[in-house]
Formats: sequence, structure tokens, C-alpha cells
Amino acid sequence: MEIYSDDDYNPKLMRFCMVVISGIPMLLQLPYVFADSPYHSLIFCWLSVSLIIFVLIFLYTPPGMTFLKKKVLSRSILMAYCMIVLVMYILNMVVLHSKNSFDPIFYMFVLLIVSFILGILTGLLFSDRALLFNNSKYVKIRKNEIEIRKIDLFGILTLKIMPFLRAPLIKFRNTIYILGALIGTGGAGIGLGIAETLKRSDVLAPDMSVHAVLFFSVGIPLLFVLGILIYSTMTYLSEWRKLVASIDKEYGEHTIIYNSKKKSYKKIKEIMAESGSNANG
Repeated sequence: MEIYSDDDYNPKLMRFCMVVISGIPMLLQLPYVFADSPYHSLIFCWLSVSLIIFVLIFLYTPPGMTFLKKKVLSRSILMAYCMIVLVMYILNMVVLHSKNSFDPIFYMFVLLIVSFILGILTGLLFSDRALLFNNSKYVKIRKNEIEIRKIDLFGILTLKIMPFLRAPLIKFRNTIYILGALIGTGGAGIGLGIAETLKRSDVLAPDMSVHAVLFFSVGIPLLFVLGILIYSTMTYLSEWRKLVASIDKEYGEHTIIYNSKKKSYKKIKEIMAESGSNANG
């Protein structure tokens, strides 16, 4: 039960954002649903569109609004959902150009899935569940009371197992920023141009789809990273549910304080007292 919150979270605004985020990939994929392509090329498209439609319908039902009001639960699941939609969109943009199960494009599709799975396994390797709640600077637990200063979905990730990677990754961070800026300011057009040049120079087969090559090139590193982040997000959700269940089992119920502005606990108690709230539920 939430007894205090100082953020401006609005469930209806979150629902609207989900409609926008979901609507764009759905509209981009919808024409392919009715395309004359092999069944193995369409199955992911059908799955992706069906998932989006199901989620949008659910969010406009009473249980969906109840779900949105649970901040930790809804934010973690919807974050994972957005990343999964992006994963499926990239997979679709590659496999839709496959003519049979043994052509190069289908093999690129398989490599994308392998990259995604490797990302999940990497997330498992570079994670520490102890960082989430018991030793977290963003979550304070006082008997049956949980104070949340930040919903840190990626807080489980750590380089503790391989600390020697910290320095090169920090140096590599600037390269990531440059690549991100490039993609956001016309990198897709540059990629298409490179793929088209390779096709004309016979490096790529004449019947090879330029769009499939582009999405494959972008998708390999992107799906790897998304695999890591999805693992972290779902682990956060799993550990959160375990925490709540353990508190409910011991104390009968739990209370939640959302303290995103990092006020002192004494100040929060004063505000709750002034508003007539009971810190003990």
C-alpha cells in the first residue's frame, strides 16, 4: 500500500505514452501482416502485432488501470515490453525478406536471435542481486515499510566480477555517444547507402535485401544490449515481488514511500502527520 509519494506519476499519461510507443512499430509492421511471404517470415510479424494489440486493450480495462497504479510493477513490465517490441521489430525487418529457411537472410535472423540470447547470458554474468534492495542507496527497508528513492531497473548490473573492464568501457562510452548521435541524425540513410554500394560491387548478392542487411548490422549490437537490459529489468521485478512477499508474510502487509526528491525520513513523517497519514498503514 502506498502511503506517501512526491513524484508526478500519472497512470493515464503513462497509458498514453504506451499507446504512442506501441502505435509506431505496429503501424510500421501492419502492412507486412498481409504480405505474400512464406509463413516463417510472417510468424514474428503476427506475434509482434498481436502482442501490441493485446497490451493496448489490456491497458484500457479496469485491471489495466489497477496495474498502471502499481508503479514498480508497471514501470518494470512496461520497460521490458518496450524493449521486447523493439527486438521483435528488428527481427521482423530482417526475416520478412527471407524467401526460404536456408537463405542468407534467414541465417542473419538466426544470428540476431543468438546475439539477443548472448546478451541475456551476459546480463546474468554481470549482475549481482544483492545490489538491488538490501544494499541499495535507492531503497530503504524499515520493518514493513519500503522507502523507494529511485526505481533503478538496471541497478543489478555490475563489473565486480571483471573490474579490469571498467576503464576501457568508460573510454568506449564516448564512442557509443557518437554512434548514437550518428544513428539519430541520419545514420540509417548512411547505412542504406553503404549496403547499396556493397550490393552493386557484388560483395552482397544482387537479390539480397538492402534493408535486411541494414537492420542486421544495427541489430547485432543493439539486440545484445537489449538482452542485457531485459534480463536486468525482469530480475528487478522478480526480486521486488520476492521482497514484497517476504514482508507480507512476516508483517501481514507492506507500505511504500516514494521519495524521489530524497527528503529526509523525518521530513516525510512530518508531512504525513500534517496530512493525516499514518506511517504504520
